Amino acid sequence: MRTRNHAPMFAALLALVVVGGGCDLIKAKAAFKDGNKLYQEENYRDAIKDYERAVELKPDFAEAHVYLASAHQSLYRPGRENDAENRMHLDKAIEHYEKSLEVNTRDTPSLEAVRVTALGALTGIYSDPPVEDFEKALSYAQELVKDNPDDTKNMYAMANLYEKFNDVDDAEATYLRVVRDNPDDAKACGALSAFYNKPLWDRDGNVWTEESEGPRAARFEDAIQTMEHCATLDPNDPSGYYKVATFHWDKAYRDHSLNDKEKNEYADLGIEAVDKALEIQPDYWEAIITKGLLFRVKAQVAPTRSDRKTYLEQATILQKQALELRKEQQAAADAAAADVPPEAMAE
Repeated sequence: MRTRNHAPMFAALLALVVVGGGCDLIKAKAAFKDGNKLYQEENYRDAIKDYERAVELKPDFAEAHVYLASAHQSLYRPGRENDAENRMHLDKAIEHYEKSLEVNTRDTPSLEAVRVTALGALTGIYSDPPVEDFEKALSYAQELVKDNPDDTKNMYAMANLYEKFNDVDDAEATYLRVVRDNPDDAKACGALSAFYNKPLWDRDGNVWTEESEGPRAARFEDAIQTMEHCATLDPNDPSGYYKVATFHWDKAYRDHSLNDKEKNEYADLGIEAVDKALEIQPDYWEAIITKGLLFRVKAQVAPTRSDRKTYLEQATILQKQALELRKEQQAAADAAAADVPPEAMAE
């Protein structure tokens, strides 16, 4: 029995497959490019059609899946879950973000960036209604941190997630980890300080729950101690001392549990901090505004009419000085942007 040689036939079939596959790839990339143009024009509905065509032709097109997901997410409007079409856009966004992760080979920097986008988007989606799910949100956030352990933005995202779901202890541990890993980073230090200044605890420093007695409270002393440390990290940066001052003003102005003596003491501490900022940068108009606000607090609790008048006059002078500095700095910035001498701008 003679055996027929099928090699030429298989070779021809393989060529057809390669050509056909190559043609589909070219068409998929063309559809993706067309979708991107529409996406940039915020024409998301028509962009979706092109992206759908791209993933139909190339199902493992991770970039197209993530853009298709983003286009659907852009059309979704929170709070309208009874609208079937609106909810469909959210479901499609989830579907294609997850599909993008599934098919992503992660073998180029571009695909790594696509993965980060998908993980970040899914973390956000599962952090909020109507699909709020802490475990899913946390799992995607953990993948972000695992893939990019040195990216502090991902750690902040995880800390915010813990905080959102009232896992305050883990949120604190995450902020502390960022500070530990970045001991000279004023931003990391400031994020921890801002966290302590939120009303997440009771008066005894325990995490506030529905069963807690009394109102929510911040860990103010921890916030101040942390921010004062932040201020020392860069001796040429006045913003740390400025933030210390704003924390004291906020405490004195908004905490109605304080008596007049305590409010006055916090105002004095704020003025002390803002003066340190102004020693570094005398034309720091935001700090000058805050100093004026602190004097207004002192006026509110002043024991005599004479003291009240003195503090209010000082506050008015500082406000005027700050507004004049702001105007001058804005004129200088506008002149620099237009490449025109400031003197000419003043004429």
